Amino acid sequence: MSKLISYCFVLLMVISCQSIEKAPLPDPLIDENQMVEILTDIAFIRAGKTSNKKILENESINPEAYILRKHGIDSAVFAQNNAWYSDNLDTYSTIFKRVKINLNKEKRVYERLKKREDSVKKIKDSIKKVEDSIKKALDTLSDKEKLIRESLREKDSLKLKRIKDSLALKEITQDHKLKSRKDLITGKNKKEEKEKKKEEN
Repeated sequence: MSKLISYCFVLLMVISCQSIEKAPLPDPLIDENQMVEILTDIAFIRAGKTSNKKILENESINPEAYILRKHGIDSAVFAQNNAWYSDNLDTYSTIFKRVKINLNKEKRVYERLKKREDSVKKIKDSIKKVEDSIKKALDTLSDKEKLIRESLREKDSLKLKRIKDSLALKEITQDHKLKSRKDLITGKNKKEEKEKKKEEN
């Protein structure tokens, strides 16, 4: 057991005594500002890649390669520069702080756009509700208008019936008056004839 501990101790000493080589200065060296832009773009692409993975796969799009082409570098140059900056921790830390600032700015822009989009959607929804309520009101008015027309037709037909009944009653009354006059006249005539007959007798 003590031999095993001794071997482990010696192995650790050998490993810890080795010097760590720093990455050589890349050629071409990407300046800090461009590195910030590249890393910001890559962060956006990676975020979008997770939500739109199927689209990117279906279209055979490699977003990281697109970003590197956009900035006019290849993956080997980026890897060398990334290794070199990671050996210079202070500079690399500053770069990542700037990337974070850029991402936060874009996040705020996105949130403002999202709020606008949401408010536009709310406005469209409220317009649709108003349109629907107007349509319902018009339908209701149309139904009421139909009821009013039917009611007016019924009233008109009742009026017409009353007028016809009134005219018929007037005719009957006039006929009755004429008949009564006729009867009176005929009755007078008959009376006169009877009286004449009585006188003659």
